[in-house]
Amino acid sequence: MIDDSDQQIMDRILQCVDLENKQVLEIGCGDGRITALLVGMPQEIVAVEPDETSLRKARVNVPEATICLGSGEDLEFPDERFDLVIFTLSLHHQDSRRALQEADRVLKDGGRVVIIEPRNEGEVAKVFGLLRNEDQATVEAQEAINECGLKLDASEEFEAKWTYEDEEELIQSLFAYFHMEFDPDVAGQVSRLLGEKANMRPITLIDGMIIQSLKKEST
Repeated sequence: MIDDSDQQIMDRILQCVDLENKQVLEIGCGDGRITALLVGMPQEIVAVEPDETSLRKARVNVPEATICLGSGEDLEFPDERFDLVIFTLSLHHQDSRRALQEADRVLKDGGRVVIIEPRNEGEVAKVFGLLRNEDQATVEAQEAINECGLKLDASEEFEAKWTYEDEEELIQSLFAYFHMEFDPDVAGQVSRLLGEKANMRPITLIDGMIIQSLKKEST
């Protein structure tokens, strides 16, 4: 499987904010794929990740960053610590309102929160939703963004591509992604959702995402 989502995300981050001399906090870094792309641009990169297995991988993959076990809902950092807080496809995995309150707290006046979230209309979201449906969580995350009190100063929808050799690789990758055992019933649902695309070689799915930049106005 080949996907360009990490680079697409990074390109949009760089369009939204200037990273030079910034102190950056990434919330929900996973195994550090985006963190690795950030290294060397800001003055400091700190990341938090609640899953211990992913945390260990991130520390190996990105030794240049400070990576801490933790959740965006309860950040162990002082007030006004960072110039930029980034949620990399992670806001909907937690209490979105609480996480945005915490991001606001640790953000300096004039700082920004950049949020990348999946769009429910994307092909990837629809296929992945057969194993774990996150539609309601992403809707609630967007509601939290709209109501958080930070000023929205940029918003852009964009797409990435996930390419698989064939249907078999797609289905195997899908179950591996969620660390789940193969389920023939779910595999059949995937095939039906793909329709004629299931017979293509390769198969390319479009991953819809949205990036939003919010500013903490000076008090």
